[in-house]
Amino acid sequence: MNVELLGISSDQLEPVDSGYPENFENFDILFELDLCFENHRADSVHFEFYVASPKAMSCRPINCFSPPTLVIEEFDWDIIKSQVSKLLNHANASKSWVEVATRLSGQIRPVSLSCFPWS
Repeated sequence: MNVELLGISSDQLEPVDSGYPENFENFDILFELDLCFENHRADSVHFEFYVASPKAMSCRPINCFSPPTLVIEEFDWDIIKSQVSKLLNHANASKSWVEVATRLSGQIRPVSLSCFPWS
């Protein structure tokens, strides 16, 4: 099944789906993706990732793991949406959210574990 992007937003921006950071060259913002399988909008799942500038990345702690992050030179919604669309193409033909999460691990992560069946 193909993965569809229903929405992309950040509670750190105002408005959440089209706002901009105060500084276009120094930002580190958590974004949330609302995803569904094609024609299954009612069963959407949320994934998250950061969008950060190189300058902001240099301020992150060293000698530790970093969360999934898209690094872009200057804040630009079109670039963010384009990169997300390209990324989601790698999950097409997945049969479950576990498979989607596995294919996209390192780039985005599920917001909750509710999409994973525990046995």
